[in-house]
Amino acid sequence: MIRVGIDTGGTFTDAVRPREDGSLQVFKLPTTPQRPAQAVLAALLELAQAEPTALVHGTTHATNALLTGKLGRVVFVTTAGFADILAIGRQERNELYCLEPRPQRPAQPASLVVEVDERLDATGEVLRALGASELRRVVEEVRRRRPEAIAVGLLHAYRDGRHEVLLRDALASLGVPVFCSHEVAPEYREYERFTTTWADAALTPVVAPALHELDQQVQARFPGSAEVRILRSDGGTATAHAAAADPVHLALSGPAGGLAAARTLADARGDGAVLTLDMGGTSTDVALLPPGEPELTPMSLGGLPLLARGLPVHSVGTGGGSLASWDPGGALCVGPESAGALPGPACYGRGGRRATVTDAHLVAGRLHPEAFLGGEFALDAEASRAALTALGAEAGLTMFEAAIAVLEIASADMERALRRVSLAEGHDPRDFHLYAFGGAGGLHAAWVASRLGMRSVVMPPHAGVFSAVGMLAAPARRTLAKTVLCELPSQRDRRELFADLEERARAELIAEGVAPSAIKMRRVLELRSAGQGGEFAIPEGPKLVERFHAEHERRFGYRREDRPILLVAARLRAEGPSSSPWTAQTVRDEAPEPFATETAILLEDGDEARKPMNWYRREEMRPGARCTGPAIVAEYSGTTVVPSGWQARIEACGSLVLSGPGGAA
Repeated sequence: MIRVGIDTGGTFTDAVRPREDGSLQVFKLPTTPQRPAQAVLAALLELAQAEPTALVHGTTHATNALLTGKLGRVVFVTTAGFADILAIGRQERNELYCLEPRPQRPAQPASLVVEVDERLDATGEVLRALGASELRRVVEEVRRRRPEAIAVGLLHAYRDGRHEVLLRDALASLGVPVFCSHEVAPEYREYERFTTTWADAALTPVVAPALHELDQQVQARFPGSAEVRILRSDGGTATAHAAAADPVHLALSGPAGGLAAARTLADARGDGAVLTLDMGGTSTDVALLPPGEPELTPMSLGGLPLLARGLPVHSVGTGGGSLASWDPGGALCVGPESAGALPGPACYGRGGRRATVTDAHLVAGRLHPEAFLGGEFALDAEASRAALTALGAEAGLTMFEAAIAVLEIASADMERALRRVSLAEGHDPRDFHLYAFGGAGGLHAAWVASRLGMRSVVMPPHAGVFSAVGMLAAPARRTLAKTVLCELPSQRDRRELFADLEERARAELIAEGVAPSAIKMRRVLELRSAGQGGEFAIPEGPKLVERFHAEHERRFGYRREDRPILLVAARLRAEGPSSSPWTAQTVRDEAPEPFATETAILLEDGDEARKPMNWYRREEMRPGARCTGPAIVAEYSGTTVVPSGWQARIEACGSLVLSGPGGAA
């Protein structure tokens, strides 16, 4: 059975499959926003033909639904007196210096909240029982609101879910999915537990039908010989059925593939921690990946904090399709609005008229019409020139000046994002390699790296479809947790805490076809000092207390060994086997021949003049091949700019490594 990775982005759908010789076959086509399964199936048929196939699919469907608010109609059922909790949230200001802060619009309308006369205390003991007459009243109240899904979030249900179970059983008669907070997110902090449960319910009516449709269409085209798996935010996979039943764990499905691939490539190259930059058509995702297995962190999307864990990623609304416009104060803005797949950038020739980042690159000579998607996708340069001319005319700028301004702002957005995940967390970006990928990542990577003082950029093999590459190696995985809230128990007692989590995870993975002997467990404890507000995730194992104090000192500069250590939560990551797609090849020192010499604007050089430079095809560059900037390296799925003073070479595993002045090429 062959394995095909397919990543659906806002602009393009990327597909990858391994060949018998170890190389990868790639295919890229425009996303079909109205019917996402259509592009996925077309890509699968292109690569798999009629062979037995295991499809691993990463999707931004859940991400976009949360960001745009295009969700299902949910009725939220909660403890009496807490009807407004989703609207009140935490007392935090997202914009510290805003003189007139406005509260975010509540995700849940007050008219779709039903209160329940019940109450548990903080230990899980019943203070007010939930009676049969109250259950009947709640069911009728919910029925009148015509929900597509129901979210049940009761106070302290993470301690004891008995009342939520009673409500779930009673509400099942309405024939719509019911989500209980003690099952979706069995953790304390009621606001985050409720938002996670609400998001799971709200996503189900929009995400589940799309996943079921994809599964059915794949099974119909490959009867009895196909398997569909969906990439989750934690970098693991689940069956289409399991993913559809719990869609909140798909909130960062798309970026997870690129991060997983970057970590396996970094391990193959012998790199420790790395910074990543994934620039697609709609957004750019950045992260700092530590050595080994990255810790999973709580997610936040559309202003909603989620207790569902994912790989650590920070996103900005700047991508190749991001639209440029002037705000009322005369400032140029790039994104977050995107041209998407339809109509797409003006140069795609599909009716787009507004200037995008892609159009700016084409006008600046940084994209080659003969090399874009291997020359199979025609670019309309005249349409890009018209769009940038119109944008510049609004502020008295020439076409080239407008293009330069768009590119400068896009790069500044990415620079700020990388500073946020590095410098803001106490890490010097100069200590890391920058792993850049996504269709547009190579166009900005060296520019952003130089502004951060970095001297090395790694462009992975097939960088433009790198997230799909990561899906080829993604294992089946489950990430489970439960709140404990007690002084740190002995190691023996801690083993007992994990027993039920391990049993559940093992059963779910075995049901998905993972051999029991192949399941690996990773146990993590969330710890804090007594009186402290936040906790640290520390892997279970020897010298736990010392490692906790060392982490406290690393983050805050001091230790508090005089205070008891509290165990807040136990977390388990269980997964099946995975594999690395990277193999080393023989390196030969050679100089490739350029396929063209064209003029382009290299803002990386601090010069806005157009100058001639060589264009190379990456597919023709074997391991050991080198070129010196200024140059541009084009490949089927992306384009990489090599500024003056930088060198680029293909290394043994196929990565294109860019080294700046003072770096080793």
